[in-house]
Amino acid sequence: MNFNELENYLSSLPDKILDDAAEIVAETATSYYKERFREKAFDGNPWAPAKIPRRNGSLLIDSGNLMGSIRPAYVGRDKVVISAGNDKVDYAKVHNEGFTGRVTVPAHVRHTSKYGNVEVREHTRQANIPARPFMGRSDELAEEIHKRLEGYIDTLK
Repeated sequence: MNFNELENYLSSLPDKILDDAAEIVAETATSYYKERFREKAFDGNPWAPAKIPRRNGSLLIDSGNLMGSIRPAYVGRDKVVISAGNDKVDYAKVHNEGFTGRVTVPAHVRHTSKYGNVEVREHTRQANIPARPFMGRSDELAEEIHKRLEGYIDTLK
């Protein structure tokens, strides 16, 4: 089932079910998007591997702030919006969609064992971050939402 078929299915549901359906969609989507971090894949497509593999931890999980920022932003009969990012996680869009371009590195102090504290001037660097999607439209998600809604409707009979 794809998202267009899911939208048609949802529009055919009786009004009394739509409020509960919105909550089920929000809960299912939030859970699905967080699961992408554990599976390192989206809609069956694995993420690009890291240039330098991590010794411990997982790709895109350092502090857990990005995964933890995924939440329902709006839940209503007409639509459900799931968002990621906040003031601590302003990089959510970059990881989800990727980024290629120049970035400015602010002036800072670097500590080295050979020279001690070294002042580094502001400079630019080329960034090439591959897209590692964890949110968006997904046929897998549409199918999961459909199954949960069917299960819910069966309990009402």
